Amino acid sequence: MQPKIWKKIKSKLNKFSDIFVWGKKTPIIKDNTFIVWEACSASHSEVVPGFVKYLHDFGFHVSVLVEPKRLKEGLFSRFNLENVSYNKMTSKESRKFFKHGDLSKVKGIIVTTAGKLCDCIHYEQCYEAFNDSIDKKHLLFVEHDLKDSVDAGTFDGKIIMLREMDYKGAKPVAVNPHYFGNIDVTLKNVDIVNFLTVGVIKPRKKNNDTIIDAVLRLHKKGVTNFKVTVVGKGKIKDIPKEIRKYFDIKGRLPFDKMYKEIEKADFLLTSYDDDNERHLRYITTGTSGNFQLIYGFLKPCLIAEKFAPINGFDTNNSIIYKGAENYSEAMEQGINMSAAEYAIMQDNLKKYVDKLYEKSSKNLKEAIDGK
Repeated sequence: MQPKIWKKIKSKLNKFSDIFVWGKKTPIIKDNTFIVWEACSASHSEVVPGFVKYLHDFGFHVSVLVEPKRLKEGLFSRFNLENVSYNKMTSKESRKFFKHGDLSKVKGIIVTTAGKLCDCIHYEQCYEAFNDSIDKKHLLFVEHDLKDSVDAGTFDGKIIMLREMDYKGAKPVAVNPHYFGNIDVTLKNVDIVNFLTVGVIKPRKKNNDTIIDAVLRLHKKGVTNFKVTVVGKGKIKDIPKEIRKYFDIKGRLPFDKMYKEIEKADFLLTSYDDDNERHLRYITTGTSGNFQLIYGFLKPCLIAEKFAPINGFDTNNSIIYKGAENYSEAMEQGINMSAAEYAIMQDNLKKYVDKLYEKSSKNLKEAIDGK
């Protein structure tokens, strides 16, 4: 068979396959539905519950499209909101629906990872993922790092970012989604102070070394009433023998179990490095999922001075340190903090988070209304 003829047949078969698949699976759509779609099947889904909550506050029926695995992992295990639908559709099935399905009754769609629909420079490509049955004005896109588009001069001011930017004057729509559902806001542990870090423990990773070095210093000083809970991949053998007793490595956890570990923690550890170019994105063009957890679970954090102000942290609501050499002192400050002092710090964090929620809600509502 000639290559050109086979190419035409294959194209027709693909179109037929598309129609067959999206015709079988469609999301739940009611009279007042707004869809939240996480187009990335591997990451970023932790922002989805927060966007759902904002839309629910606005009175929409919210139809959620995330990789079904994330639902099984308990992404929405703390939700009890009515008028929210969870669709078990894969990313491929969702893409086919948006390209070929009837979107005329949908009030709007938020795509929580725009970079899965475009090259992070040409945002007009995002609109090509949807057919003409929906007004393009009702499509909103969330970006997690705006450096490429700002540097290329293609930045779109309608793009949603998880916080305000401090990079070349770019002004995205700042919306921070940090709601995870019903959580327990816990007081400080009395006997053993529990520091929690979310990430990977592996050899010669500088931010890991910062935490490990701090624990070594505390151990040598005779400070022993603490532990470090690690949610993420890692092996205890990668930690010096004399301090392994302080570490509890949980491995990668599903969302429901991670939520429980965060609730049991006293402080969330961050270890951003002033000299690491990849970390500087957290104060310029991007953001970190750690902040969502800190805000959502009202857990004071340890954070480097350079990374604190733009993310809403100060000495009233977190523990600020300057330089990795002072990390152990920051941990010791947390260990020695009284329950009353901790409660005040947590209350101050809540005040900031409440203001952040109010401002984010306003910004998202204006984006939906086209203001």
